[in-house]
Amino acid sequence: MNIMSVYQPSDDSDLLLNAIVNLKNNNALEIGIGSGIILQSLSSNNDSVVGVDINQESLDYAISYLQKLNLHKNVDLILGDGPTMFDSETFDLIIFNPPYLPHDDYTDRTTDGGKTGLELTIKWLELSLNLIKSTGKIIFLQSNLTPIDEYLETLSKSFSVNILQKKKIFFEELYIIEVMHNK
Repeated sequence: MNIMSVYQPSDDSDLLLNAIVNLKNNNALEIGIGSGIILQSLSSNNDSVVGVDINQESLDYAISYLQKLNLHKNVDLILGDGPTMFDSETFDLIIFNPPYLPHDDYTDRTTDGGKTGLELTIKWLELSLNLIKSTGKIIFLQSNLTPIDEYLETLSKSFSVNILQKKKIFFEELYIIEVMHNK
């Protein structure tokens, strides 16, 4: 296994982990599992957890990690490109830390979110909106290096959109964003 092809936790992962650590008793989905650190928290607190990743090495790494911690029994891992294989209103909770940096000459699929950095986030979010139950929520990470504000303003016309946490790091500010159906 090439550990270098597995996204390793950093400030963004820590911020997302902090935002979800107390969420419990959900049927949860994580899109883009990377090293499995978010899956670890989800599997220890939630009833059923599904992880999807395009990288087989991430899936192998995560299941090995979860097995060592005996947290794999309620986790299903799927090789796939986002949440396209699920039925509507399947999950109470969907989490993702997408590749969110704008494309540049240095392309790394674990961080390259498209031309503006927002393309993959929008794709995953729009697919996820059909997959959460009416009482469910989507929690994801984004950066001020992308044009997220305008998109969130448009999204807030149809959904409840909240910024749960922010963290300033040396060259950007990270946001944890929650999206839910309007009540």
